[in-house]
Formats: sequence, C-alpha cells, structure tokens
Amino acid sequence: MKQIFEQSHTDLPENGTGSSRRGFIKSALVLTASGLVASLPLRSFASSVVHGGDTTQDFISVSQAITEHKHINPQLAAHFLSAFIKRDNQFSSKITRLAQLYQTGDTAIVFKNKAVAAGLGDFLQQILTAWYTGTIGDDYKGTLVAYKEALMYDTVSDGLVVPTYCGNGPLWWTVPVPDPLDPELINNL
Repeated sequence: MKQIFEQSHTDLPENGTGSSRRGFIKSALVLTASGLVASLPLRSFASSVVHGGDTTQDFISVSQAITEHKHINPQLAAHFLSAFIKRDNQFSSKITRLAQLYQTGDTAIVFKNKAVAAGLGDFLQQILTAWYTGTIGDDYKGTLVAYKEALMYDTVSDGLVVPTYCGNGPLWWTVPVPDPLDPELINNL
C-alpha cells in the first residue's frame, strides 16, 4: 500500500521558503511592541533616578538655593543624598522641612536665616559644606562623594587644575613604576 502525502497549500506560502511577508511583518510588529512594553519600566526607573522622588527634588532645590548654583548635577546630587541618608536616618524629613522654608527668589543669606530660625541652620551648613568640599562629615569617618566636582574648584576651573599632593597627579599609582637606573630620570632629579 502506497501512501501519498499531500502538502496543504495553506501551510506553506507560495514562495516555498516557509515564510511570508505577512508572517515577517507580524513577527516584527510583535517584537517591536514587546520591546516598547518591556522598556517602559526601565524608562520610568531612569527618569526616577534623574528626576528623583520628592526627597531628591527637595535636595536639589535646597542645594541650588544655598549654593546659588542653578545647574546642580542631578547624578552627583543623588550620590550626596544617598551618602547623607546613610549617615542620618532623619535626613529625608529634614530636607523636606528645609524645602518648605525656601521661597522662590530668596537669596542664600535669606534662606540661611530662615533655616537658623527653624533650628535647621547647622543642617543646612552640612549640605553647603558637602557641596563645596565634596565630603560628608567632619570626623575621621567622613565620606568622600566628589573630588574634582566639588564646587570649591569651580571658581578657578578656567585657570587651575584640581590640586593634588601626588607627584604624578591623581591616580598616580596606576602609572608603571619608572626604572630607577634610567639616566634620564637620574638627570632630571
């Protein structure tokens, strides 16, 4: 008995490759739609890092007010905020109280006086000190958040490089050690 297998013309397209334009377009649309849907949570996460929540926005607005720098780096602000929160569990509530004190158009001095009157003067001074020195805390367990980006170097950035006590500059230990018997090195001492 001989069996004859017939191919259904509905299973295979006429081009004989097993694919069709319609199938390709459907697959492309499904992949595109699933990619867009999958990226939505990532976009909202990314915008929350850049734009932040209320605490981050409050910290940035307080920082802009007290430093009088309107272009505060949001990523650096997030690093400062994270370090402050690790050191002080009440930081978020204090920064919210400070943000409520600030009125648009207040100078840094007016804002500082309002903070002192509300009992938050030292707290505001910590934020100002952190932005200018790049460190949080004045004890031996201080946290370095920014070095080159510290605002104290901003005023002289057009003429001076960030100072360092290292002979070869910051990260000098990443450079290979020079040969101590090199005549050129000996002559330049």
